[in-house]
Amino acid sequence: MEEHAESKEKLQRAPFETALHHAGYGCFQWLLLMSCGAVYAVCALSTTTLSFVLPAAECDFHLSSSDKGRLTATPLIGMCVGSYFWGNLADARGRRKAIIGALLLDALAAFLSSLMQSFPAFLACRFFSGFGIIGATGLIFPYFGDFLSLRHRDVMLCRLEVFWTFGTILLPGIAWLIIQDPRFNLTSETADFQYTSWRVFVAACGVPSLFVVLLLMPFPESPRYLLYANKTEQALQVLQKIFVVNTKLTEKDFPVESMLACDGEEEEVVSADTNGNETKTPMTWNQRWHSFWSRKKMLVTPPYIGMLVLCCFVDFGLMFSYYTLMMWFPDLFERFSQFSSLYPEVSAGVCEVSANVTRSELLGKQECPQVIDDKVYIHTLVVALSCVPTALWVGLTINMVGKKLMLVMMLISSGLAALGLNLVRSSLENLLLSCVFEAIVSCTEAVLFCVICEIFPTKVAATAMAVTVMCGRVGAIVGNVVFGALVDQHCIVPIYMFGSLLITSGLLCTILPKSTRPERPH
Repeated sequence: MEEHAESKEKLQRAPFETALHHAGYGCFQWLLLMSCGAVYAVCALSTTTLSFVLPAAECDFHLSSSDKGRLTATPLIGMCVGSYFWGNLADARGRRKAIIGALLLDALAAFLSSLMQSFPAFLACRFFSGFGIIGATGLIFPYFGDFLSLRHRDVMLCRLEVFWTFGTILLPGIAWLIIQDPRFNLTSETADFQYTSWRVFVAACGVPSLFVVLLLMPFPESPRYLLYANKTEQALQVLQKIFVVNTKLTEKDFPVESMLACDGEEEEVVSADTNGNETKTPMTWNQRWHSFWSRKKMLVTPPYIGMLVLCCFVDFGLMFSYYTLMMWFPDLFERFSQFSSLYPEVSAGVCEVSANVTRSELLGKQECPQVIDDKVYIHTLVVALSCVPTALWVGLTINMVGKKLMLVMMLISSGLAALGLNLVRSSLENLLLSCVFEAIVSCTEAVLFCVICEIFPTKVAATAMAVTVMCGRVGAIVGNVVFGALVDQHCIVPIYMFGSLLITSGLLCTILPKSTRPERPH
């Protein structure tokens, strides 16, 4: 009896992870996975929209390859600026509100950019599209993770990654339905104000952002955020609702009466109010300042500074290669299509095709308005579909193979696939190698994020993640600008850069530690 009473007393005053465990795992988490997955699919859709704008808007804006590089880089600059803004807003107002605000801004930017008649104005709107969508992209993982116990967190977050692939599959379907259909050319070719099919496509890509906002509305704010925002009662009410959905019992049956306002490695002073609920003693300004600098000092001292630099280098090279080729694949497929129509019996590689198609356009052989070959949509869809098996395989085997070994293998193999682009001699070979590259590299950043969560202590893991993501986005900006400048006459240079950076990153990852944390409970 004494042991039972003691366990009951401990349960009445439980830490957050214990309370979350008692809330159960079931219907609520699966419904939230579907909604958060839809948000993440929309993030993929919005992030890759410009891949079809490159060939479709070429005539309207008279785009050179350098202009295309600037166009794909501009939303990335918006992402770099926006990630800091949305992170701070999420800390101040809540993760769910920040995600909804980011999606609304992305939808507005999509609609406005479809109306812009000049290239600089279009660039400005796409900047704000990137500024908005990075908020949803960066926050949907921590928001979803806050509803998951340690036992289920890794597997469920890997399942969330699968939805990114669904977004990239959806994009070529929407593009093919709209851009190719002359009924979506809503204005005549001689009109001063042009609203052609590719503009309708850009606007249509903003509609899903509004749709997923509606999917998020029924769900509550993150209980972990509410706890750390000193809203312990609200956090407990959220866990009670999860308990009711998962167990079909009543809120009164929830075994936890109050939560300790402490979690992880940093315990905070707690006191009971008149209702018996635990509340945090507000930290003074000096205490917050000291805590902030102690975390930053920890991150820039050995061994963490070396691991941080390495992770930043890996993500820079990864996004330099992955995001650049992902955005340029439809344009490269279109160049192969044009080359085949101009030189039917000639086989050539990516660089010869790019150089010859550009030279043909300069000679006036390319007609405007340009009609994108149906094969471009089919090939892009095939590349997107090739990512599905890998995404499922990573989720199933990441714990068996090991995060570090999986990261090393994926980086080196994707680097070899990138170098192989110099060897292709036909459109089919280019498609097959593009599928191999995309299938491997599309999940590599998610594995890198899992490694970061393992090798950095909890108190600095979020900062390490933010710095790494920032370096990755800078790599994507540099990659798009470099590829746009060199693709016409010197495309062999960026291809060698892609392969070299990925292989070097994979070899360097072998020196990373396996983990700095104790084993998680099973």
